[in-house]
Amino acid sequence: MLLLMKFGHRNLILISIALSLCSYAAADRAQISIKRVEAMPDFPEPYVMRDWDKVAADFDALLFDTRKKGPHLPLIRFAGRPGAAGKEIFYIPSYVGHRSGAAEGITCFGAVSGALIAGVDKSNQNGRNYLRLVENYYHDKPGLYLNNLGGKTGKSFWYEIFPSVLFYRIYNFAPDSAPMRKQFFTTADNWYDACVGMGGRKSPRALPDFNHTAFSFETMKPVDNKKWTEPDSSAGVAWIEYMAHVKSGAGDKKYLTAAKWAMDYLQQSKRSPFYEVLMPLGAYTAARMNAELGTTYDTQRFVNWCFSGESRRRWGATVGKWGDYDCAGLVGSVRDEKNMYAFAMNSFDLAASIVPIVRYDDRFADAIGKWMLNLANSSRLFYPNALPEGQQADYDWSRKHDPNACIAYEGLRQRHAVIDRVRGVHKTVSGSVVSGSIKSLAGTDRAYQCLEEGPADRLEHIWTVSLSRAEQHHIHLVGKTSGADRESFAFSYSDKPSGPFKPLFTLAAKDNRKRIGEIKSSAATVYLKVVDSGAKGGKGKDRIYIDDIWIVSKSSKAPFATGDARKAGWGKTNLGLYGSGYVGILAGIVNKTNVKGVLQLDCLATDFHHAPAYPTYLYYNPYDAGKKVEIDMGKGRKDIYLPIENKFSARGVSGKVGVMIAPKSSRVIILCPTGGKVTRNGRKTLVNGVVVDYR
Repeated sequence: MLLLMKFGHRNLILISIALSLCSYAAADRAQISIKRVEAMPDFPEPYVMRDWDKVAADFDALLFDTRKKGPHLPLIRFAGRPGAAGKEIFYIPSYVGHRSGAAEGITCFGAVSGALIAGVDKSNQNGRNYLRLVENYYHDKPGLYLNNLGGKTGKSFWYEIFPSVLFYRIYNFAPDSAPMRKQFFTTADNWYDACVGMGGRKSPRALPDFNHTAFSFETMKPVDNKKWTEPDSSAGVAWIEYMAHVKSGAGDKKYLTAAKWAMDYLQQSKRSPFYEVLMPLGAYTAARMNAELGTTYDTQRFVNWCFSGESRRRWGATVGKWGDYDCAGLVGSVRDEKNMYAFAMNSFDLAASIVPIVRYDDRFADAIGKWMLNLANSSRLFYPNALPEGQQADYDWSRKHDPNACIAYEGLRQRHAVIDRVRGVHKTVSGSVVSGSIKSLAGTDRAYQCLEEGPADRLEHIWTVSLSRAEQHHIHLVGKTSGADRESFAFSYSDKPSGPFKPLFTLAAKDNRKRIGEIKSSAATVYLKVVDSGAKGGKGKDRIYIDDIWIVSKSSKAPFATGDARKAGWGKTNLGLYGSGYVGILAGIVNKTNVKGVLQLDCLATDFHHAPAYPTYLYYNPYDAGKKVEIDMGKGRKDIYLPIENKFSARGVSGKVGVMIAPKSSRVIILCPTGGKVTRNGRKTLVNGVVVDYR
């Protein structure tokens, strides 16, 4: 088989090169599967691949345009940093119409880093250098980037680590900035000290304990709020410390010490610690340290944790058909497999850590290639132009003020779901409200409304609940009893305050328990009743403690583009600017090819602070037959190296070259300088001293 390539008069070379490039049979191309990816379609339908370069460019232009006029516009404003004369900063709301005037680091830094990854020059945009403006967010005390100006540490690990991760990404594009360099290493110094504060020791060797909510740099001690822990903070700290290690030229051993402390902690973890956004950094760091240093971290387990949804929070990748749409590969809550909830920021950001793993361990190429095809296709559904008007929350604003549909919704629900709140007490028939009230949270905050039986050992209490229009309503209740005298409380509902009431569930537990029941009603208002149904005549008054009550109303609209801002009162729309800025990650990584559904994935685009490397691309073929993909060699001639096959496939090629990709398989292609000196160093293959194959 011959391929058409431009070699001038070198026809004899053409035949040998073409045969090599057409062959996709390899002696050894063992691949590692990602279990959750196996459940994703080989070719998602309908297939509509957006031009992510254009989306990122349009978003950057709209976001940073100070001349825009209209409701909630412009989206950016500038001011001096409070308490820091001469330091200008920029404010980007987390949502379109966000009520708060605060500037979150994950929003501002995410927008700048995303634009840089997409190739936007942020050093001189409309007369401002955003790289310099980012420097002004740095907190001299404690010497970190935090999510909020004036914020204190000790609240949540990921909010206190991820802003520094974003700064590290920005510094990747400004390595000559002396202020950034100082901030870069000071940040790593301080997280090293935090590791020590959490128990890290060199001699005798001891690992830090990351199983806390946060770390306070004011007290230099870990913090526990007794509600949740974030042990995947170890992954974020490992990444920060390893980046400092490679940038220091291994001159300061403490960075590598801290990176290994954090990775060893992750290695000994028995269950996925994935909380929000940090765990993928651990998977990447494992692959890179194994390749560069010869460590033996369990990359396969860590990568699977990023997708599986096995963590306590059930954070992972979506699968399945949502309505008429394949909607696999996005990231968010998969706790409810019938109503998964994916988020734009988390979905885009996972690609930043997972795609470059292929450079360091090419055994993941097939799985990552297949996942990225699904992610890049499904991600369009975050945007207003992808779904009918009735399947999104803020169509009108987007149609009028975002004609390019470049601002994404915060999230995408598998089905339209609304959380309805208890409005208050309708009446207390018997007994009393001893203390507290039901908070407007969907979950638990351990703040209780205490109800107590009254005369004749009797409690009867009724709440009024408004229901949204939907086909299904499920009431969720979290609470407990005082645990005395076999207390038991029965819950029921009715369309009328006088009944008749239909049973839902009972609660008889000394510690917090969740109960769920279905309300089958088409009424706009229902009445929820609790009665004391336990044994009578015991000692003391029977009491029930209600932590929270909420109703999830689900409709048949699937999927539904939405968010949490409007319901929670944070903003006027659910259009999430904080997540939209990360689209630059897709723009930097994903490119179309001449074959529909075969993408070119740039493995260097988010491989931050990497060692010298040649252009490296991953291609995945989702078809049942082999496909020939055209690859542009760029300027001059190149040698093509295939790391999965561990060999060169062509030398001295130029122009556009056709490469065959096997069915349901991937190829990683590295474009090396022609005639480079090939050497070996252990398992590594190098060309002119640059590693092209770590395995």
